[in-house]
Amino acid sequence: MCGIAGGLNLKQDQLGLMLDALEHRGPDGGGEFSAGDFSIGMRRLAILDLEGGSQPFTSACQRVRAVCNGEIYNWRELRTELQEAGHRFHTQCDCEIIPAAWLEWGTSMVKHFNGMFAIALHDEKTGNIFLARDRCGQKPLYLTNSGPLRFASEIKALKAAGVELSPDPQHLGQWLSLRYVSEPATLFRDINTLPAAHWMTISPDGTQYMERYWEPRPRPCAQSSNKPGESLEQAVDQLDELTRRSVELSLQSDVPVASYLSAGVDSSLLAYYIQDLGADVTSVSIGFGSHSDETAAAAAFAQEKGLDHQPVQLIPEALHDLPRVIGQMDRPVGDALILAFDKLASHTSDLGCKVALGGEGPDEHFAGYSFHQGYLTASKIGKSGRALAASLVANCPLSLLNKISGFPANLGPQGRAKTARYLRDFDSLTASQQTYSLRTLFEESEINQLLHPDIRNQQALAEDLLKHPAAHDRLDFALRLQYPSWLPDWSLIRQDKNTMAHSVEYRAPFLDHNIIDFAFGLPDNFKIRHSEDKFIWRQLAERHLPRAVTKRAKQPFYLPLENPAWREPLIDMAHDILSPSDFTCNGWLRGEAVIPLLSATHFLPLKQLAAILILQLWLDSHA
Repeated sequence: MCGIAGGLNLKQDQLGLMLDALEHRGPDGGGEFSAGDFSIGMRRLAILDLEGGSQPFTSACQRVRAVCNGEIYNWRELRTELQEAGHRFHTQCDCEIIPAAWLEWGTSMVKHFNGMFAIALHDEKTGNIFLARDRCGQKPLYLTNSGPLRFASEIKALKAAGVELSPDPQHLGQWLSLRYVSEPATLFRDINTLPAAHWMTISPDGTQYMERYWEPRPRPCAQSSNKPGESLEQAVDQLDELTRRSVELSLQSDVPVASYLSAGVDSSLLAYYIQDLGADVTSVSIGFGSHSDETAAAAAFAQEKGLDHQPVQLIPEALHDLPRVIGQMDRPVGDALILAFDKLASHTSDLGCKVALGGEGPDEHFAGYSFHQGYLTASKIGKSGRALAASLVANCPLSLLNKISGFPANLGPQGRAKTARYLRDFDSLTASQQTYSLRTLFEESEINQLLHPDIRNQQALAEDLLKHPAAHDRLDFALRLQYPSWLPDWSLIRQDKNTMAHSVEYRAPFLDHNIIDFAFGLPDNFKIRHSEDKFIWRQLAERHLPRAVTKRAKQPFYLPLENPAWREPLIDMAHDILSPSDFTCNGWLRGEAVIPLLSATHFLPLKQLAAILILQLWLDSHA
């Protein structure tokens, strides 16, 4: 619900400048605190207890000061528990419990919290600084890893404090592959993230200690009870209860709330629970004018349910907004779809809503992405089966392959070749690469062609220390890998940075850790059964939604760059920015390797072109 910032040895007015850089995250007020060399502050987006929720919050004994960006959803029950332990409170703001929770539980307080949060706290008795992030990394926290400590919700606030933002190509290879850099690294030298599900303490002498306090783990029952029947029914009952509770908690607000609605299972199920709980919420959807546009289906569902529905269209002219949107995200995410997240947030703000709920999570918990199916299938069919499948894919007519793939865009010859190579080279990939290679943008050979030789020699190649999972652990292995990087660095950053740029707080009820822990205790065939993804989630949806919704195949939320209406302005923009013969992305890339992308016509090379364009625009903004 705000932006936080602070650090050690801040010069006069530096904290104020940091907070000014975060005003869009919290236009409703702010607060500061300094003790010795330490300073913290926040800018507030007022959502709960509009009059009494200003931060920093202070413990009754004046020992602890804390600021928090986000929401502690279970604050009421924790407040009752803390009151019984002797603590007293004076507001109806969720974050007021943090100083008391620190005094009662110390660093383990974060294990008690159900919510999304980035916390900064100072304990005057010990002089220690405490920083923490929520389990899935819904709320960001950046910090310097050299010089005096600085931390903030956005990197631009670090710049306001005098921190030099120096783009660093050390992790460029990973960015070209995944379209993001995995935590804790960034593409800035000497700036890291505090990883999701971690806390850190900084002692007065500067000693730092960091610990991971949560990770999704398979439960002992995960591979038991692989039979349909009563156990499945009981599991759906439990999932229903957990989901209803998580949505109920996320609806806490003293200001208007919106819900993002597509025609898919996740957002439709979210809309059902919101309505069933009696909340007054506006539904919002976005379309791109393509054949996979789901706005009409979303509007029909909203009308059937009697929802106040407000659709919006993203038009190709929005490409001109790329520099602005890249700037508000701080870190480059190599996908032009960021324009849609910006437009949704802007539209939500224009409707007068300060909170937006969305459906992130079920695809990660219950294996809802096509690359989950691809990985499992490739794992199961064996080496000879993969060789045969690779040959069939390589020689399959594109028209037929497009129908089989189920993806709304034309795979094109590049997509077909990539799929065939994945199957052919599967055994030579590391365990992690096998899980994510189907969703990479550039492959290793393409990256080697792109990178300037001097940059290629600087690449930090993370050693894959994860052992190949046993056959019965493969799905669990693939799903676990999503939480430390895919979720915070790809999925959630696009929501947080774009909603907060428009003073809107984004909440994802299905990322409740109780749902995640439950999901990792399920057998595999409760997640993928035959060819049906998210099986138990769809079973839940069948209790509450029309069959037309529950059986609808997942439609990827993507920008239709292959559509001429989008492709032509993208190509024109790329020619303006990328076509000079000396183009090298600040010497990072070989211009001659990029130039062929300027004549791209199919989906995959167009996505590659868009990513390179985003990289150049991001570099230009920090020149």
